[in-house]
Amino acid sequence: YNTVLDQDPGLVCQATTQLVRRRKEIKGTDGRQSLIYSPREVFVVYGMGTLDEGAKNAVEVCMGVKPGEHVLIVTDRSQFEVGDAIRRAALNVTQHVKLFVLEDYGERPMAVLPEEIERAVPWANVTFWAAESRKGELPMRRSFRLLATKYARHAHMPGVTKLLMEQGMCSDYRRISSFTKKLENILKDVRKLEIRNPAGTELLIELNPEWRWKPCDGIYHEKGQWGNLPEGEIFTAPYKVEGHLVADELGDWFSKKYGILTRPESERDTPVHIDIVDSRADIESIECEIKELERDLKEYLQTDENSNRAGEIALPTNLELMEMPLVGILLQDEKARVHLAFGNPYPKETGADWVSKTHVDCIIKNATVWVDGKKILEDDRYLIEMG
Repeated sequence: YNTVLDQDPGLVCQATTQLVRRRKEIKGTDGRQSLIYSPREVFVVYGMGTLDEGAKNAVEVCMGVKPGEHVLIVTDRSQFEVGDAIRRAALNVTQHVKLFVLEDYGERPMAVLPEEIERAVPWANVTFWAAESRKGELPMRRSFRLLATKYARHAHMPGVTKLLMEQGMCSDYRRISSFTKKLENILKDVRKLEIRNPAGTELLIELNPEWRWKPCDGIYHEKGQWGNLPEGEIFTAPYKVEGHLVADELGDWFSKKYGILTRPESERDTPVHIDIVDSRADIESIECEIKELERDLKEYLQTDENSNRAGEIALPTNLELMEMPLVGILLQDEKARVHLAFGNPYPKETGADWVSKTHVDCIIKNATVWVDGKKILEDDRYLIEMG
């Protein structure tokens, strides 16, 4: 896979990770340092690796599958290529592998986990959920995750695609783990965050000292651990949020239906504007030029009493993805940009004392972040030592 420099057709590099690390070394033809562009502004990125390399990384590095362990994979017809690649990678380590295809057990969307899959979960040491996200299936996915983590360690990959396996799953997860731990050490005692961007986002966030930050570094080697792969973020549940949010992409099934909402990754510039008052999205304030999206989001945020409550604030830690354009799939894009979510606060992980049936992330591009008054991120670039 080649990564092509739009500004200079003569420069072609074979690996995005190499490009990112060499970007400060690019010089003009006269040998002098020339203007340096961000790779996400200059490069058209097709891939960082291959499907099989991403699957191997998921199985051996992220989940640490060992010989003799039992691996259970749930996929679907649309992403069978991904599920089968994970199956092959697992078979290179252990002979005990089971693959389930959701459509073999009923029509989609499914509200309830098929009994055949439910009965198989206790057999597993490692589980993978690698299937397309469908409207109305969040409760089923959540029930699988909760069941899986009783018996195994779990890789949650709703919405995964071949492209994500070639990009985010080919990241350097040891580097992600190191940086995530460093950022966790900075954030653990923080009480206030401020987030702004040029599009108009202005958020003031207070944190509860009793609630926890959850580091998601992509390394899950112990029973009960789980994470969304591709990985690279750290999140908590905000205690109080006030301000205005401008969303460039939405999570759950919105990203599949509507994709990225703003330029340059999209041809359109149709962000979602949301006022947040006392930690809740003001439903009447929600505006988007795509009126169907506006209606869908307003309905979604009224699913239950806490669907419009701010339930997550997260900072990205996948440094390679942060240097790349968004792809329009929340599973990866949330590892590359700051985001705030409405709905379920993952109480088991964060310690929050409330719940919701829904959870929708809102991606914020070009974010600048202050923690207790200290700027740590500017225009999506960290100002702290990467390590």
